[in-house]
Amino acid sequence: MNDIITLISDWRLRDPYVAMLKGKIRNYFPKTEIVDITHYTDKFDTLQTAFILKNSFSSFSEGSIHLILTNTTFSSSFEPVLFIHNEHFFIGDDNGVFFMMFGEDTQLSGFKLNVSSGSSISDMFKIIENIKNNTVNENLSVFKNFKRMFVQYPEYSSENRRIEGQIVYIDAFNNAITDISADKFKKMVGNQPFSAIVYSNGDWTIEKFSNNYQSLNNEMFLTENGLGFIEIASYQSDVSIIADLKPYDRIVITY
Repeated sequence: MNDIITLISDWRLRDPYVAMLKGKIRNYFPKTEIVDITHYTDKFDTLQTAFILKNSFSSFSEGSIHLILTNTTFSSSFEPVLFIHNEHFFIGDDNGVFFMMFGEDTQLSGFKLNVSSGSSISDMFKIIENIKNNTVNENLSVFKNFKRMFVQYPEYSSENRRIEGQIVYIDAFNNAITDISADKFKKMVGNQPFSAIVYSNGDWTIEKFSNNYQSLNNEMFLTENGLGFIEIASYQSDVSIIADLKPYDRIVITY
């Protein structure tokens, strides 16, 4: 078991809450390394949180513990749920985020404390203690009634020569990241001409793909980002602001 705990939230850093939680983690688990994935997911946006965490957790070593805090405050009562996937441990509120990350498995199964202490943060720490002590199966009860959330997964149709997805995240450079796999895009489209229509407040048509940001100036293009997904970008330009692109805007690619 390693000693890494990651944090992902919509808490921002303007307030002291992230630092307060880190202090409490240090007090309970002094040897633990705390890593911030991000605290800037859109407020209450569990889909965005699920996308980011699902595509970043594997960068950490097996045995890492990931605390999911988006749409969660410790001033309100919630019962933390533990979900285990690929030797990683995910702890968070059952607000749909687990189904969004791993909903392709319709038999989601996790764990909850048998008896809550009445404090959600104390319950979270008790779950962490059981993970570190390898006593999850002995001291926690099985939980299977995960909240199901509808997610429009990307649609890939070779027969119709069409890919449909949506924007799921706007990064710090105001590029728009979609849920379309770059590998699938390259296999289906290859070097063929294509047309990508982004349905925002105004419809935008994109017809170029680039492997680097510098090759195209003053125009929107598609590229592969570091997570392995198709990204809508424009060199040294705040494309999402200029084109008014937002999470959940639909993108349809035909070729």
